[in-house]
Amino acid sequence: MVTIKKFSLKILPPLLPVFIISACSHPEKVKTLTEIETGMTVSWSMKDENLKEECKKFQPTREQILKFFNKSQRVEGFVVSEDRYTPCFATGRLTWRDGTGAEWYLYSSGTANLLLDNGETIHLYQRDYRWFDPTACTYGLSGEGEC
Repeated sequence: MVTIKKFSLKILPPLLPVFIISACSHPEKVKTLTEIETGMTVSWSMKDENLKEECKKFQPTREQILKFFNKSQRVEGFVVSEDRYTPCFATGRLTWRDGTGAEWYLYSSGTANLLLDNGETIHLYQRDYRWFDPTACTYGLSGEGEC
């Protein structure tokens, strides 16, 4: 017979959502990255030569990209499209160890969109990215940038 202490049962329910969210952030670790293109600019910004040149400086390494996708957390779409918007991005394809895959768009602001093979879109964010961000200190919904 197994005995469960009452104390354990009292603290488990409040912590359960934390465990579930953590477990659902990523199905598995990323196995492969392919078709990587860096230093890109969103199409509507292509006429701005200065911005285009700045975005070319966004050159995350394969290791930085892997770390991002293995450590980032899910966020709401507005974090990518508004709060931490940047026109500078990299793109490619990833495959998880279970064989499922996705196209990805990684933005210099530490956000990303994953377009899963099943049609679902996932938005991600990681605060402690280590690549050069050409649009750093311009993020946030207030008038002042966040550094």
